[in-house]
Amino acid sequence: MIHKIGTIFVTLLIISIVAYIGLTLIRQFAFSIALENHEANMALDDQQENDRKKKIALADQAASDAFRKVEPLITSSQVTNGNKGIGGKPDSSESLLNTKSGNRDLEEGGS
Repeated sequence: MIHKIGTIFVTLLIISIVAYIGLTLIRQFAFSIALENHEANMALDDQQENDRKKKIALADQAASDAFRKVEPLITSSQVTNGNKGIGGKPDSSESLLNTKSGNRDLEEGGS
């Protein structure tokens, strides 16, 4: 069987063109899947971040509510007991509770 070199060359050229087009289509399809996956991951990350922020806000609110419930007990026990340190001077921790900046520091979580 005798083959012409031109027929072999044309056949290889056609196979190469078809393979290139096929690989391009596969690449575009894979890229679209990757984009959809990325968008889904970003949406999931955003949802988790929003849930985390909500939990932090709820925890901060619960801490503020708990402090509001306890604050009258702290100030009333200072008034009833006198809470004088050695030498008749108030302790440094008690003087923090009696100042506005001390209460603000406690509400913000500072010391």
